[in-house]
Amino acid sequence: MYQAIQQETQRTTLRVIATRAQDAKRKLSLYALDRVLWALEELNLAERTVVPRHLVEQLRAFGVPYAPDIKIPDLIELVFTAQEEFMNVEPDEINRVPTIEELEVYFEQSRVA
Repeated sequence: MYQAIQQETQRTTLRVIATRAQDAKRKLSLYALDRVLWALEELNLAERTVVPRHLVEQLRAFGVPYAPDIKIPDLIELVFTAQEEFMNVEPDEINRVPTIEELEVYFEQSRVA
């Protein structure tokens, strides 16, 4: 009996750790894409047409298609699209009550949209 409780506790702990790791990855990805977005917006405001190599590498790392003929405003839209992947996260458990942080993100997204 003790061993069964211990195993279930370990499984629960591993699930919590995995969920937190996925959430951290999601947040870090959003943060990184925000930084790319800011850099692109600065280039756009400065009326630049060439995207620096380090930004191209970051765009490609997140699967944002890049070609030299793509205009910066279009790249900005592509970054927004890439961010959606990390924003639209469904709870693992259908009846789980969302946290305050999740609700805040949801309502913030609703205001932006």
